[in-house]
Amino acid sequence: MQSLRPRRPDEGSSHQPDPVSALRALALTALILAVAGCGSSRSKADLDRARQAVAAALDNWKAGEPPARLKSLPDPVEFAEELRATHTLVDYRIVRADGSDPEVIRYTVTLQLRDKKGKASEREAVYAVALKSPVVIARDPYY
Repeated sequence: MQSLRPRRPDEGSSHQPDPVSALRALALTALILAVAGCGSSRSKADLDRARQAVAAALDNWKAGEPPARLKSLPDPVEFAEELRATHTLVDYRIVRADGSDPEVIRYTVTLQLRDKKGKASEREAVYAVALKSPVVIARDPYY
């Protein structure tokens, strides 16, 4: 049976790493890989363009303007949101962006809504933004 006492410098080394140090190194490596994977692979310009499109679409809904008006913007937007038929948008807050998907940028948004009967509610929605011409925004059904 091996002793758990610390080795003295003059005892030599057995080339086996200390189990606690190995565990720390493994945990640090996993953390670095996880953080690196959560970042955005999109440029700041793409993220800004997508965010501006989402804000324009939601401002349009909040103002009660027709969605067709979005197509006349300098950077035209196509926005499909089925809640427009049943709810008024009272306010919104863009919570976060996820640019890790090469096809779309996803924005998580908190929506403050009012239905036709006047009942207020709050929902979280994730919008997928495709940077095309026009910019296409649709609720992501998988989030």
